[in-house]
Amino acid sequence: MRPVDWGDDPSLHDPEGVELNLTPLVDVVLVLLVVFMVSSAVVVDTSRAEAAQAQVELQLPSGAVPANAAPMVEVVLQVDLDGALYEGGQSTDWKALTATLVDRLAKEPDLQVRIDSDQRLPVQRLVEVISGLQALGIRNVGLGTKGAAGK
Repeated sequence: MRPVDWGDDPSLHDPEGVELNLTPLVDVVLVLLVVFMVSSAVVVDTSRAEAAQAQVELQLPSGAVPANAAPMVEVVLQVDLDGALYEGGQSTDWKALTATLVDRLAKEPDLQVRIDSDQRLPVQRLVEVISGLQALGIRNVGLGTKGAAGK
């Protein structure tokens, strides 16, 4: 038996006979690109959040009061390492402190409060105290330091 010659396929010679459509391939590549971009952003944000929550040993700065500073009447509020509040060296709670400060604020609108806190106190607790004072209407809130560096 002789092989049958079917002849040349006319579609191979016709330029419109074979067509390669790249649109679905480009769509798939773009979708994959978006998925990788979004997932990498989530991974980066997670690592930043974990790094922000890690505790770092800090040595807090020291400061000095200028020699020509006028003495101001102020309320000294102390916060120890456990977050306990002291006013003028006497232990107090937030409710009693609030009542005292509101009375003084009515008499002295420019009342100044200085917060002396333990340097190992978590910043979150210090921020809560400052926010509470600002909620009472006290705008002059400062942080105490231990004096000039090296003293």
